[in-house]
Amino acid sequence: MNEENGPVVSISCADERKLGAALIAVQSALWVAIENLSKIQEGSGQQWFDDLEEVALNEARGTVTTGISIEAEAESLKFGIDVLKAILHSKRVQLGLAAKE
Repeated sequence: MNEENGPVVSISCADERKLGAALIAVQSALWVAIENLSKIQEGSGQQWFDDLEEVALNEARGTVTTGISIEAEAESLKFGIDVLKAILHSKRVQLGLAAKE
């Protein structure tokens, strides 16, 4: 996100262990948030999930980092998006929603 659309997150002193723990925490929070949202959206089909997935992935793709090489940024962003896709796919399966066409 940028300053016009929302907060810019800055993480200092990050190492692999801290980033791994952060990834687990964020995954857990996202899982719970989607679970609660699914209860609100119950009976309204799967369009809400398709919309959520599209927005989440677009926001993730728009992430900008500073202080690392372009190659490291690209590799890290690809990994982050792959993790996000895996979380969304797992939640989609758990909720019994069909794959987006």
